[in-house]
Amino acid sequence: MKKTLLSGSIAALVTMSSLAVAPMAEAAPAPTPGTVGGTCSVEGQSGQSLKITGSKFEVEGTATVANYGDTDLPLTQTLKEGKTKSWNVGGSVDFDLLKLFHVTFSAGYQSTQTWEVGQTLGPYPVKPGYTGVLEYGFLNQSFEGTHLTCKGGKWIDAGRPYWGTIPKERHIRVSMRANEADRSVDGAAPAQVKEYAV
Repeated sequence: MKKTLLSGSIAALVTMSSLAVAPMAEAAPAPTPGTVGGTCSVEGQSGQSLKITGSKFEVEGTATVANYGDTDLPLTQTLKEGKTKSWNVGGSVDFDLLKLFHVTFSAGYQSTQTWEVGQTLGPYPVKPGYTGVLEYGFLNQSFEGTHLTCKGGKWIDAGRPYWGTIPKERHIRVSMRANEADRSVDGAAPAQVKEYAV
């Protein structure tokens, strides 16, 4: 586990990879990654470009703990309901798109991510005088790409685009804020940022 303390607002980000298996057609041809204008070597070869165009944290649930005592309190949540997020794809896709994600970005991408019933999130310590808020959900990435053709040693756009969103990971954000009573006495409390990668 990696911990980093920084100045700024107090927030903790936790990312967790899922082991879900993508529902891919076995007969889908393997992709050939490329970029428009990039070099290629086999005249007439087909390829595909892919780029991430944005990210958004989709919150599925929250938990809150306010600490007015003298010792740390645990901020935790046990899930009573499972949540699943699958990718959404549009346009012209006749190849193994998930494999294109793997060779272009990371083998960690899956077409589906799931939070299971009974999973426990945390505990994260809430210091005296603070309120902790835990939000959990999915970090979704939007993407776009196009089919390519190798012509004259360069990849050119073949005019068959595709696009969509993919759940990159299960995601937790933990934020801490000073309680109102502490703010009135101390003014704006110094802020810290804690990040955890799991």
